[in-house]
Amino acid sequence: MVCGDLDFRCPSICMSVNFAVVGAGRGRTFVQSARSLADKVSLMAVCDTSPSALEPWQNDRKVRLYTSFDALLENPEVDAVCIATPAPLHGRQAIQALRVGKHVLSEVIATYSIEEGHELIQAAETSRCMYMMAENYCFMRDVLMVQNMVDLGIFGDLVFASGSYIHDCRGLFFSEDGEPTWRGDLRKNLQANSYPTHALGPVCRWLGINRTDSLETTASWQSRSRAVSHFTRRNHPQHSALHADDQWVHPDTVTSMIRTRNGVLIESRNDWASARPHHMMRYELQGTRAAFCSSEDPLREPLVWIEGRSPTSALGEAEQWEPLYKYAEEFEHPLWREHGEAAVNAGHGGGDYFVLREFLQALQEKRAPMVDVYDAVTWSSLAPLSAQSIAKGNVPVKVPDFCGKRRIN
Repeated sequence: MVCGDLDFRCPSICMSVNFAVVGAGRGRTFVQSARSLADKVSLMAVCDTSPSALEPWQNDRKVRLYTSFDALLENPEVDAVCIATPAPLHGRQAIQALRVGKHVLSEVIATYSIEEGHELIQAAETSRCMYMMAENYCFMRDVLMVQNMVDLGIFGDLVFASGSYIHDCRGLFFSEDGEPTWRGDLRKNLQANSYPTHALGPVCRWLGINRTDSLETTASWQSRSRAVSHFTRRNHPQHSALHADDQWVHPDTVTSMIRTRNGVLIESRNDWASARPHHMMRYELQGTRAAFCSSEDPLREPLVWIEGRSPTSALGEAEQWEPLYKYAEEFEHPLWREHGEAAVNAGHGGGDYFVLREFLQALQEKRAPMVDVYDAVTWSSLAPLSAQSIAKGNVPVKVPDFCGKRRIN
């Protein structure tokens, strides 16, 4: 089963897309990728509420500068907008852009409420404009290589998968004067698996969620909150009101367990405050004929075991891991085989390059992108669902069926 493709309207942009970036900070990554895809996209505008953030483009006559999102959307020459603003703004801004006929590439996460998720889907369907979520982790080399192996049947029947986003982001929680930023405000007010799509997106792609399977129920558990208060006492002694543990509602770690309709178990861990070095590739996949495990050491290769190829006992028991890239010649994903050289220097393990390329390619081909609006809302729903589960005492809650009648069996 898959969610049905939308009948995208594509007004005379099939050669080059007039592109606007909203949010000049994080948006710089998409500007850099646009330069490497100049045959497909033309950067027309950059929008940010801070005039100083727009300074790098002051002398570029080809780029129009805006401090008002509303004013940007009034420009009829803009075909598509990339939303790279603070995460809590993504949903409303994407809905607003879709409703005035702009295609949307949105940073993660898509929405922070179930209701807004349904509204986003409705806006995409009604406008017949494309929406894609820029989940760059889905396009990293390791992730796509495992995806290719899954598609080729190497893993057999899938039974378990896990993904973790563990990244010490405490420096981003505060401005230079120690006041909480939007990330800090989330830590003060939200008790949830609040940034789930980096961990969940690749796993859902491997499992065929919204295609051959669907998320069914989920429950979440939380640790206590200590990391941010410790950080503020050390780095912002002048803000004594932020030193107490109870000022930070968001747990240090949240772990969500999800069961799919086909009986696959998913573990998703979110921790963007604990004192621990960042490691982007933290995934596992277990099938009846193969297993994948990213290395705990980011300087070492991820690992794989394949039945009939990797070291095995006489009874057929798995005995020894092998480097994943030992099998690259056979199982490298076609995207990385063809475009890896162009992507390798892009951010997030090449993912930033492939995100924009996929968005533009899907527009030109008038097809659904690899991470469509249904995927975006489904993966993002773990944030409000985990909050519900935690508030009710860590009980399971049902995952809404965002595809509904659009599913094709």
